[in-house]
Amino acid sequence: MLIDKDRTGLQSIKTNPRQLGIPLSRWGRNLISSCPFHAPEETSLFFYDALGYWRYRCLQCGNEGDLVEFVMRSHFNGLDEQAARVEALDFFGAQEEKELNKLEYEHPWVKEIGGEKARVLEQFVSYCHWAACKSQSSAEFLAKRGWNIGQAQLYGIGYYSGDPEPFVSYCMLSGIERHQISFYLDNLEAYREPRITIPARNSKGIIHSVYGRSMEENHPHPYISYASGPADIPFNIQSENEKPIIVEGFFDALTADLAGIPGVVSTMYQELTQSHLYKLKACGAESVTVMLRRDLNRRQQELQIQKYLTLGENLNLKFKSIILPKGETIDKVVRKNGADQLLELIQNTQEDTIHTHRRSVMLQDIKENFDNAMACPSTTSVGYSLSNFSQLNSTIDGVQSGCFFVSSQPFGLKTILLSSLALDLVETNPKIKVIYIALETPRRQLFDRFIAMMTGESVLSVKKQCESEAMNTKILEATKELISYVRHNRLEIWEDTPAFDNIEMLRILKEELKEHPDLAVIVDGIDHLRITDRGDISDIHERRSTVMLDLYKALDIPIFLGGELIYDETGLIGPRSYLRDSDTIYWLESKGGNLFLSVDSKRLGRSHLYQGNIIMDSVSNRMREE
Repeated sequence: MLIDKDRTGLQSIKTNPRQLGIPLSRWGRNLISSCPFHAPEETSLFFYDALGYWRYRCLQCGNEGDLVEFVMRSHFNGLDEQAARVEALDFFGAQEEKELNKLEYEHPWVKEIGGEKARVLEQFVSYCHWAACKSQSSAEFLAKRGWNIGQAQLYGIGYYSGDPEPFVSYCMLSGIERHQISFYLDNLEAYREPRITIPARNSKGIIHSVYGRSMEENHPHPYISYASGPADIPFNIQSENEKPIIVEGFFDALTADLAGIPGVVSTMYQELTQSHLYKLKACGAESVTVMLRRDLNRRQQELQIQKYLTLGENLNLKFKSIILPKGETIDKVVRKNGADQLLELIQNTQEDTIHTHRRSVMLQDIKENFDNAMACPSTTSVGYSLSNFSQLNSTIDGVQSGCFFVSSQPFGLKTILLSSLALDLVETNPKIKVIYIALETPRRQLFDRFIAMMTGESVLSVKKQCESEAMNTKILEATKELISYVRHNRLEIWEDTPAFDNIEMLRILKEELKEHPDLAVIVDGIDHLRITDRGDISDIHERRSTVMLDLYKALDIPIFLGGELIYDETGLIGPRSYLRDSDTIYWLESKGGNLFLSVDSKRLGRSHLYQGNIIMDSVSNRMREE
């Protein structure tokens, strides 16, 4: 049965737990008290306003109801239900008249934001909460996050199946018409998929939107809003909050609130803006603490926090920033360590200035660097392994983050080496994704080359049906394997297009890195990459080298660049910018019918890191160490 608040005879604005005359304590955004129904000494009774009106629920014994039912059971439990309800309503009678007189003088704008729109949204929240009590999938999703239905009820967490018709029918029984639903819940028809729902309230406690959270992992759009409205109101914002704590996800905010940490708000994975801070300052904020999950790109995250710090200083807000350990969230930290440890961490964190922030980030990086080093056994490669280049793999300790320039003499061998390295990385490392940017070769030719290398056949053989059925079967299996790499998002081959330049490449790769942290990039034909900025640098090689360095610093991943180097009797002499800026130079040379690969670096402690003989298969051209 759906919760019917009209049967209580009271509106949400006319009743408040403060009127009950019992000791109450603030607990997050809720109120708590000892439970008179099972253990008067145990403070497990929550009073909450998640569904648009105040209710109570004991998380231990399970007793729940509205405030009228609380008065009935705690004050008039010797009477029958009907008589107890009359007495309970009479208990609130004096308050009703006072609140009604007060409403007559409220500004029309205040009535509007708490009027028809709030009524529609509250009906949606109530319906979705009822649906969550009936849905097995939502219960399983919440259980994985450490929540039960009782706790979810405190915050109005619900479930929407994606089908609006049952909700429309329910609203019509309550006097709400379809056009009102379409007007205020204007995104309800756009998202027809199951989602967890959560009401968002402004600082006055009035619902202004209802968010939907996908129950699928790695969903491209995990959070949506069913009702268009202001996007700059921090989720879980509360009035009279001097020291708000800003987190990213709404489960982070709710778990912290459930643990009794006051003033935790969420940006719902949006960028923190000046408008967010204005709202918090209007609610009494004097200082803010921003707690962020650790970003893979530490440099970008440091710049992001500096931006937030500047916004805080512009509003004369004291500012603290805390970056959580790798893989941790506020949700996990509070559940694992409790509220006290998190509050102690915030209390012991110094206030940020531009100088102290740089210092604190550096201290965190030094500690993390040491922890990562000590967590890696001596027998384990730090980087991505190479099966066909075992000696090279041992020497460089696997392919690690860096900018590596690959060239050869004759020049065409560098593409075969890059193709062999790409295939080796994908086959050996089950988590890696390789993006091969082909600026010199059509993508279909690369398909044929990879199939040839995987089968040990020539490129000409895989272009058409063979007389041998066994060979056709082998080509088919290799093709299926290549398709699986692409289908499972482990290999992409990009062709050159008229709109493709260094800016577009950086934009796409940043998005890729968010979804796939184990990423390696191969740019075959760096001499053909269009550079549309850095016009201040006249030399084209210098410009390309500078841009690739910027790309590497922004992404912090392995990047192989295939291009031309000049060679004479004294060795490699240019272009000097690539020799100077690359972490290592891979030089493949053919002498007397033999292939020799040398890997040189001036950045990793030794000039000559590796030198070895390379065997190129006479049929498929795949390369490996001798």
